[in-house]
Amino acid sequence: MHRLTQAPKRKSVISALLPLSLGLLVSCSSAEAPADIESAAEITSETSASDTSTESLDRSVADPNAAEESADNSNSGTETLASSVNSGKVDLAAIIGSEEDGWLPKAVSGYDFKRGMSPEEVGKILPGAEKISKFGFSEVPAKEVPGVDKYKFSFLKDKKDPEGKRTLYSVSLIFDPAIRKDHPYDKVALAFAEKYGEVEPEKIEKKIVTWVGPNFTTAQFTNSVNKFEGYEFKIVVPKS
Repeated sequence: MHRLTQAPKRKSVISALLPLSLGLLVSCSSAEAPADIESAAEITSETSASDTSTESLDRSVADPNAAEESADNSNSGTETLASSVNSGKVDLAAIIGSEEDGWLPKAVSGYDFKRGMSPEEVGKILPGAEKISKFGFSEVPAKEVPGVDKYKFSFLKDKKDPEGKRTLYSVSLIFDPAIRKDHPYDKVALAFAEKYGEVEPEKIEKKIVTWVGPNFTTAQFTNSVNKFEGYEFKIVVPKS
């Protein structure tokens, strides 16, 4: 009788403990599940970022211009060094003129420039020209002449003056670099040739064309040494 009463008691204890153990296991699994889901989300996010970065790198390697293109797009609002002049509207005849306009090109023939003028005298005719550098040069913007960026004056030291004062020797037309597209060097050189005389093809190829005028005054048309500057037409100012 004693054994028959003890057996059911052990079974009841086991039956009571079993649901409790199962409950603890379920509770632990539920508590750990969010951490696993969060870790999976982080891995997915990192993988996506890595894929995007890899795709950009692959694109830049496959297409070297991609990086430059991105840089160009980021600087789309930045002003370029070329001015806003419309090269298609440049009138070379109005800049150069004809023999009737005199030795100087028409763009500056209206100014009463004479060789031997002091910087101050030239400055009275064209304000700003009197501000010469220690090398004897000065530049003035050519606002009224489409296609010409600026005027450049050269003042040489007067050997007869004991103080070595500088006087006007030549003036240059510095063209706007924006006109290159519609007005290549050979085209502009031939336009000058219509006024100053024929040009040898070899001179045009070398992009250094020189003419000799009255009293051995000279005029020279050259290409710029870099892409940031335009052609230069330098002409010696006559004495009278």
